[in-house]
Amino acid sequence: MSIRDTGVGNAPVCRIEGNIVIHDLSGFSHLSLELMHTLYKQRIKLAGQNPRSVIIIADDVLTVDFEVQLHASNPKVQASTSAIAVVGDSFMLKHLTSMFLSYHAPAYPVELFSSLESAKSWLKEGRSTGNVGE
Repeated sequence: MSIRDTGVGNAPVCRIEGNIVIHDLSGFSHLSLELMHTLYKQRIKLAGQNPRSVIIIADDVLTVDFEVQLHASNPKVQASTSAIAVVGDSFMLKHLTSMFLSYHAPAYPVELFSSLESAKSWLKEGRSTGNVGE
């Protein structure tokens, strides 16, 4: 998949563990609005519209469309999201997450983690908004 590939192609892996929805974007280097819509539809189909904690495994992400940042603040997305933990430790992901939080931070907490285990702990311990993982 090229860096600027905006087509979704194969859908990313989506699963639920407890009350945490996990989107595994391994192999996806570009986050397009179309991809984010696909992730949201997967989440609603899998977990319903009640607020959920979400983990996005994004090790390979290098670019993000501007509209993706706005999507995170969509009222439907905010109503169904209690927190998002982004997993990855690349310089680019750190930079993209920092820029997103500086300019378009949604009402729910968003944190970046270098491991899936630390992301799960943060959500399960409820450090994000209190009782998030319950």
